Amino acid sequence: MTLDVSLESAMRRLKQHVYKNRIRVKEFLMDFDKLNSGYVFPNHFLSALSMAGIDRYLSAKELELICETYKVQRDATLVMVDTRSFLHEVELVFTIPHLEKDPLVDVPSEPSELLDKTRYFKSSRILPDPQDETTVIALLERLSETTLKRGQPVKAFFDDAAQDDHSAKLFGHVTVPQFRQVLTTKLDWVISDPEVALLVAKFRHEDKPEFVNYIAFSCTVDPPERYLPPQ
Repeated sequence: MTLDVSLESAMRRLKQHVYKNRIRVKEFLMDFDKLNSGYVFPNHFLSALSMAGIDRYLSAKELELICETYKVQRDATLVMVDTRSFLHEVELVFTIPHLEKDPLVDVPSEPSELLDKTRYFKSSRILPDPQDETTVIALLERLSETTLKRGQPVKAFFDDAAQDDHSAKLFGHVTVPQFRQVLTTKLDWVISDPEVALLVAKFRHEDKPEFVNYIAFSCTVDPPERYLPPQ
């Protein structure tokens, strides 16, 4: 299945990655622009993004689209990438340009449009294989029915695992072995290893795949009224 790629979505994903990992893309581009001209060759532009590790987050199609967008015709035969325009757009996630001219301007503490405030409470990930996605949705419905019938919300069991002295402290997350242990031992659910693997794939941490977002998982399978605000 081929997903459509837009410049807006590609730039948004790039900004998210740059902001979350505090990547200064300019430093990588400067390696190919020793004269500080503000232009680099397209292949150098893509190489700089690769050196910055962005190609591990964005697809080749997304990177090519961004490259094409910032290409300019320098003369009849020379096409280059306008890195000044590109960096101006990307580095807005870190600061407001020309802030020194208006030091009293209200500066937001973080680019809120890049951070999903509900990211701990759900998983928006769609598994690459449509059959896997269908299977995991059915599995989640089955587990949700189980928690409802038992009247036994699961989050408290994961909270205990996350607070273990030997647990890596990452808010709202447990390791994959801890996740499996809670499901099969603490909750005593009948669940196969392939089903656990699907749940891990669905709820794993975006940048640290060895961790599972148990809050998002719990919000999905626990009785919904447990998380509804009081009326």
